[in-house]
Amino acid sequence: MDKKKLAMTLPITGAFTWFGYHCGSGFASGTQIKVYVSKFGAMGLLAPIVAWICCTAFITIILEYSRLIQAKSYRDVASTIYWDNKSLGRVIILVWDIMVFFSMLVASGSCVAGFGTLLDELFGLPYFVGCAIFVVFMICLMCFGENVLDRLGKISTPLIILFIIVCVVGIVRGAPNLGQVLTTDLGAPSEPDATILDVIWSGFTYGCIQISFVHTACVIGGGFQSAKETRTMAIAGFIMNCGAMLFGSFAVLAFYPGNMESAMPLLDVVRDVTGPAGILLMVIYNFILIMAYITTAGALIAGGIARYRPLLNKATKNDFASKVVVVLVVLIGASLLSILGLEGVVDKAYGALAQLRMPLWFFPIIILGPISIIRVRKKLKAENSPLV
Repeated sequence: MDKKKLAMTLPITGAFTWFGYHCGSGFASGTQIKVYVSKFGAMGLLAPIVAWICCTAFITIILEYSRLIQAKSYRDVASTIYWDNKSLGRVIILVWDIMVFFSMLVASGSCVAGFGTLLDELFGLPYFVGCAIFVVFMICLMCFGENVLDRLGKISTPLIILFIIVCVVGIVRGAPNLGQVLTTDLGAPSEPDATILDVIWSGFTYGCIQISFVHTACVIGGGFQSAKETRTMAIAGFIMNCGAMLFGSFAVLAFYPGNMESAMPLLDVVRDVTGPAGILLMVIYNFILIMAYITTAGALIAGGIARYRPLLNKATKNDFASKVVVVLVVLIGASLLSILGLEGVVDKAYGALAQLRMPLWFFPIIILGPISIIRVRKKLKAENSPLV
């Protein structure tokens, strides 16, 4: 592959990876969308736009800084992006390690809860039995089937296409109701005092939830050679993620407010389709959900293995044993979080993480990141580096 084609392939692949990370339990089930729609009605459509503007701004800074320093992991970025000081860098790395670990637990917990909720909705299987099935499956997959996970991780492209198909079908079938929601009091906020500022704040909070992609973005950006690659991934990622979330929001609103009692409102959209087409759509949608749960949790756990296995190897002297310990710790933590239920994890656990990320990640990077980029650019220009 020549350099020009490679320069286009890497950022687009990165954008699909970003979407695959976003397409987890809260998003693919419509549970996260429900948070905005149930509170703000049609006005909630603004939340995804705000969320992805904020998230994309953050990730763009991370990608470009990672590119300039040719980062190999998030630790390379964390140690210098706030300020180029070794003592401060060590403290920041510790903070990032803790944040990434808890992000891994919460996101994995949402996948466990999502799978349990799905089996409950489809087959009436007790919620915690469904959660246990997912945990056992993921233990086996992560300990003995990493090659399978690698292959599953390459399906982000069909996932986004299938997801949009499901949403378009829902929008078309619910078009009359959607028209009323968008033009009459049917789409009014359920909270009478809700304002545009409340929607913007909710969108910003969700944007801070999604910046957890930062640890993967550091590695992807570290492989870029030009600022054009950074811009390409940022623009493509915004279009994919924001676009898919808007499609999902319109699909949920097409059946609003009747689907607000469901834990998985997009599943209700699919159930509305009858006959052979309905069966096919149900198969497609549940495939999307299950793949989203497996690939999201799998990618998070794989990241944990890469980070913590070398440290554990010093004590265990056994590579496989160290991997098993990481897998068990993450999935036990995720199982405990799943007690909150899918809506509880999405609303409470993710919300708490967002509040932590605002002062520790978002605002410092938005303010100090561009300054650090300018600093590194000046240094690289003085060295006649091809990176600038």
